[in-house]
Amino acid sequence: MMTPPGIAPRIVLSKIGLDGHDRGIRIVARGLRDAGFHVIYAGIWQSPEAVVQAALDEDAGWLGISLLSGAHMTLVPRVLELLRTRGLDNVGVIIGGIIPNDDATKLTELGVKGIFGPGTSVPQIVDFLRTSAKSAEPADLVQRFVQKDRRALSRLLTLAARGELPEAVLRETRASVNNGGPRTSRTVALSGSGGVGKSSLIGRLVEFLRSLGQTVAVLCCDPESPLTGGALLGDRVRISKPAEDMGLFIRSLPARAGQQGIAEHLDVMMELLQLFGFQTVILETVGAGQGDTAVYGLADALVVLLQPETGDELQWEKAGLLEVADVVVVHKADLPGADATFSQVHELLNLPGSRAVPVLKVSAAKRAGLQELWDTLQGVPQRSQRDAR
Repeated sequence: MMTPPGIAPRIVLSKIGLDGHDRGIRIVARGLRDAGFHVIYAGIWQSPEAVVQAALDEDAGWLGISLLSGAHMTLVPRVLELLRTRGLDNVGVIIGGIIPNDDATKLTELGVKGIFGPGTSVPQIVDFLRTSAKSAEPADLVQRFVQKDRRALSRLLTLAARGELPEAVLRETRASVNNGGPRTSRTVALSGSGGVGKSSLIGRLVEFLRSLGQTVAVLCCDPESPLTGGALLGDRVRISKPAEDMGLFIRSLPARAGQQGIAEHLDVMMELLQLFGFQTVILETVGAGQGDTAVYGLADALVVLLQPETGDELQWEKAGLLEVADVVVVHKADLPGADATFSQVHELLNLPGSRAVPVLKVSAAKRAGLQELWDTLQGVPQRSQRDAR
């Protein structure tokens, strides 16, 4: 049975400690996705602080931790303590790994909701999570939002994503934050086909912007299963985020099939992040095709990524995503064929009498072209200024 859109349980899955084997947790992640969960995969070698921060920013109902390093009696209590100090008592913690019975008893007494050892089937985990689900609605969201409470921001984003944020609450939030002056934040959307390296480039761009002192928020769209409503949301793995960095916020979002690569209600979510004070808001679409142009108009600048040797002049001529791009990036510019692709696209998009579109070569792997990309984006007028013309 398909899960109704927008209300699938959200769970962060991660490995903490020095254990680098992730096959087991990936199997669980896929099983939960196929059961209709929205699974945020936070990666391996994570610290307790990092996974708790992920659970907060993602507004997850569950935090699933896998560890085989034998350090469970040190790391798990730290996770539970951090959850309590961050006001996340509503987040249920489950543990996977080889846990001796005596330790399992102690961890349960400390607050762990479920412990699953070797041989546990995915359906058993699914049944446990469904029957043990609980939720709590934080109070005074707008007041806490104005006071820069990230948990309030996270919950308002969840309500917005579900289409459940009342217009009255949004108006109250605007009135409480706005001082009548023009906004100074900038919004950027990155789109392109699957595998072109959107997440990797965003990760490098985030590093670059944080080195400049810019606060950054990222909305990452990943596809939702058309069969179960579940989703495996893994883009945050490619965006390096120190746990203590409060100047960076990452939210993973499922995009339903037929939505042209974007989640619903993104305009409201992007506005909330701007109202919260982030100087740059970045939106990443699902891998997009030529006709997936719904992202147009959501951000000040739309960056379309192309990969070397993935098209020709006729492909570039077709109307669609390239037609609405503000900037075109030939990504993975360290690969063979990048110069030829750059020349073809640059010539096509800068014909006499046509709208000139900047075409850049960028390589996330080599950290090349980031300064030029940011300088170019700075020169694109804000969407509100262009609409007013």
